[in-house]
Amino acid sequence: MDSPHSSVPSPDDLFSLTRHLLASMDRLDALRRQRGSAADRLAYTVRTADAMHRTSLLASRLLARTALSDAPTTTDGLRAIALLRRLTEATTSATGHVTDAISALAHGDTKASDRLLGQTRAALARTPVAVQDVGAALLRHDGFLYAQDRAARDPTVTGSAAVKVSEAQRKGLAAFARGDAVLRDAYSGGLEVVTPLDAHLRASTIDALVAKKLVDLVPLPGQPSRYGAQLTSSGVRTILEASPVLALPTAVPRPAAARPGTSRPAGARR
Repeated sequence: MDSPHSSVPSPDDLFSLTRHLLASMDRLDALRRQRGSAADRLAYTVRTADAMHRTSLLASRLLARTALSDAPTTTDGLRAIALLRRLTEATTSATGHVTDAISALAHGDTKASDRLLGQTRAALARTPVAVQDVGAALLRHDGFLYAQDRAARDPTVTGSAAVKVSEAQRKGLAAFARGDAVLRDAYSGGLEVVTPLDAHLRASTIDALVAKKLVDLVPLPGQPSRYGAQLTSSGVRTILEASPVLALPTAVPRPAAARPGTSRPAGARR
């Protein structure tokens, strides 16, 4: 998801976070299946805590990177930040539970350790899915910014009509907004995305975008059954109109200064 607009996490960054999460969860599952004395389990628990700590640090770095980018300028970018904040909180909480489990084992309390490890695993439930949601939100954010740039350079966008699209179709428009997408004929008879790899679009979504004339497909020279995909002017207008509007913060009213001779509220200090 390389973008000239910002330094939001790339698909590779998010894939790395997913791998860290899955590895930590596998370690926890293996640790919970272990039997034996507290001393026998202590060393592996320490290594699990180290892996969990590194996962938490990665989530925190990606949160900071996203928050310091231009992600806060769009609703989709703000959703990505909120999701990364929850991931950071979950991994930090999980690290704390594993650390407490180490302390319990150091005192020979295997029951307390098992309970804490169960809490650790629960804290990580569905976190890999949340990472996918982050990627989808950043894809829509990035596509919106590219569409804005295109609209500023292309006067035909203003006169084009926006078309109503589903969330899946909005994601598809965002994936194609950069103009570097490549599609190919699939064995199923539909079209599938070759690049960008993080698009994950269904053939029915692509067909709908083409049928609505929001995306143009151009055969690629020397590459049979492959097409370049690019948004039409109507597609650009649609992605701009379909994206949620970022609500501006409301001004906080300042308290009115009390004029001489006016009564004060009951209980107010003089």
